[in-house]
Amino acid sequence: MNPKNWKIVFVIIGFFFVLSASGAIADDTIKIGVIAPFKTPSGESLLNAAKLAEEDINAQGGIMSKKIELIFGNTEYKPEKGAMAYKKLVLQDKCGLVIGTCSSGVAKAIMDQMARYKKLFIPTGAASEALSELYDSDREKYKYWFRVMHLSGELSKVSLDFIYGLPVKKMGAKRIAIMAENALWTRSMVKEAEEFFKQKGIEVVYSEFFDTETKDFTPIFTKIINSKADFIYEISAHVDGAIYIKQWYDLKGPMIGGVSGTGASDRYWKDCGGKAVGETLLAYVGPFPVALTPKTIPFHDRYVAKFNETGGYVSGYTYDALHIYKAAVEKAKTTDSDALVPILEATDYVGVAGRWVFTDLHNGKYGPGYRQLIMVQWREDGSRKVVWPESVATGEFLQPPWK
Repeated sequence: MNPKNWKIVFVIIGFFFVLSASGAIADDTIKIGVIAPFKTPSGESLLNAAKLAEEDINAQGGIMSKKIELIFGNTEYKPEKGAMAYKKLVLQDKCGLVIGTCSSGVAKAIMDQMARYKKLFIPTGAASEALSELYDSDREKYKYWFRVMHLSGELSKVSLDFIYGLPVKKMGAKRIAIMAENALWTRSMVKEAEEFFKQKGIEVVYSEFFDTETKDFTPIFTKIINSKADFIYEISAHVDGAIYIKQWYDLKGPMIGGVSGTGASDRYWKDCGGKAVGETLLAYVGPFPVALTPKTIPFHDRYVAKFNETGGYVSGYTYDALHIYKAAVEKAKTTDSDALVPILEATDYVGVAGRWVFTDLHNGKYGPGYRQLIMVQWREDGSRKVVWPESVATGEFLQPPWK
């Protein structure tokens, strides 16, 4: 071949290489990393929802007519493991997006890797406001971070409103105990609770953080019972709530409710042998069949049919995150992270968990018309009734059976 022609060939090859590297031309598949703590209730719910979204998106023709391929990484609930998983997914596996985590500590560790390698990171299981604060500290550096998930403050608001509206005002609770796992996302919630009850003139007779490795909660419940608390405000996600709720039941503790990351699924009822009866937990639209959007109940029904259980708190968020990404890529016509940032910032997407519009801190807007959270109570037959907000309640709030 003429040397001049070879030169032209090399220029063309180089041009297509640059386009491919920029995301303008992709391979036959679009690779997406999904990280979660494997073999945990929350982690399995996250992975299941991602697989369901992969199935649905590919059935619809993929993204820009290309199939998506999910590649999984195990965080083990450890920040260093999460950071290593993110690094592998973007460098070795060539993923243009990483979603997931069930830990704010893990998500925070990943954000510095994200800033270094400049690939999108969408946590779907990390609630701490500390992540928003980190983004706000250098918005250009951390611009690749978007949260498709609730915030701790939102969990706190609905939980405290419920406690004051039903256990306090309806059932006459005057003495509150707070038990929370020792994690980044719980600290602000405990502080807000203590301040809230003080303002309402309600006595907090017990407040303690417990280690996430705790298996024997008898000493904690004994102290709470001895304090003569009327209600226990529980806050956990990394800990399997079935472990402590069985001990609460056996000791016939006071009313209990709040946030339990593992308590949102059908598996929880089986794991605790039905001893969650009377427990009231924050539930997430998507896993729970409340028609917040036209997509909510169909998603719930399909998830149950496929996995034979309801999803966890991360399920609806994870499913929505992949569809938000699909919409953004198809609008931008590229998988390049820098090009996708302004497109994601202008998101207005109705998913299974609500309508997603990002704030200037890259959090999804919360409230009527966007996303909402509910409180549900376990019944003796293993069913759950919505008890808060009262505007959407499907049943009365009840005391534990022994009260």
